[in-house]
Amino acid sequence: MITIKAWKDSTTLPTILVATQFDFLRLSNWHLVWIDLSGDDSGQHREWMQNRVGLPRLAVDDALRDRHPPKYENLDDEWHFLLMRGFDVNSTSIKFGTIQLAIFWRDNILVTRHVKSSASVAVVEKALLGDDPPVPERAWSLVYLLLRTVLDLYLPITLKIEARLEEIEELLLAKPSDRLLGELMEFSSQLKRLRRISSYHEKSFVSLTAHAGRLRGLDSAQLTDLHEQAERLHSLSSLLYETTTDLIDGYLSISAHRLNNVMRVLTVVTVLFVPLTFVAGIYGMNFDYIPELKWHFGYFGVISLMITIAAALLVLFRRRKWI
Repeated sequence: MITIKAWKDSTTLPTILVATQFDFLRLSNWHLVWIDLSGDDSGQHREWMQNRVGLPRLAVDDALRDRHPPKYENLDDEWHFLLMRGFDVNSTSIKFGTIQLAIFWRDNILVTRHVKSSASVAVVEKALLGDDPPVPERAWSLVYLLLRTVLDLYLPITLKIEARLEEIEELLLAKPSDRLLGELMEFSSQLKRLRRISSYHEKSFVSLTAHAGRLRGLDSAQLTDLHEQAERLHSLSSLLYETTTDLIDGYLSISAHRLNNVMRVLTVVTVLFVPLTFVAGIYGMNFDYIPELKWHFGYFGVISLMITIAAALLVLFRRRKWI
């Protein structure tokens, strides 16, 4: 699917253009043009990006890949290329899914490409058609709006994870369970992804900032804002990942401690009954001649011996602080 929005000037709402009738030779007649390519029709997308828009083949190859780490490239003919990992439209909970979002821009034209529906693109499109739409001066204005939206969508979910981890920490102390361990393992997996993605984003913005002095239209304050937001997400996701790892280790330690307590009780019971079983086994043998069997007080003597052995062992365990 190809959607084209075009602005006559910075004060009017965008006009939706028919893709088959769009003429790139008249691109200069528009104040700003945003071409959004969505879906898995890579052949059609390559035709538009490489042949009609004139983007470099290697950059188009990266944009069409199913998986590629986020990055920034300064291309020929004043084109800029950013690969980002954004949320899909169904990512509203901790179980989030990501998609690859390719962004190309130059002067008054912006080209975006994504296979699945992008949450950040949907938010920006809604804002552009709202009651108080932002005023995009040049392509960079839209790029900044997109990038800031991509980063902002990560924050609520990250904060949800942080709040839930605080609850789990209290539950682990009160009533640990395997369900909590399963939830922590899921958080660990998601936070590992989030930490990796935010690290790539941070490096991309560092690279973009390094080229800012030679690029036209880039606002240094906006670049700093994007870098700080990516750095914050990377720092927060790393901290939460470490916290999750600590909670998993804490759960395993608590489980091991509880198991040790159970095994200690079972060991004490076993040790108590081993000598008693030995004594009972001696006098339970079917020999004709066991002197104590005919003794009048033999039963009471053996019982007294068993009680004495058990009491002595309990005193020993208590002094050694085993119980």
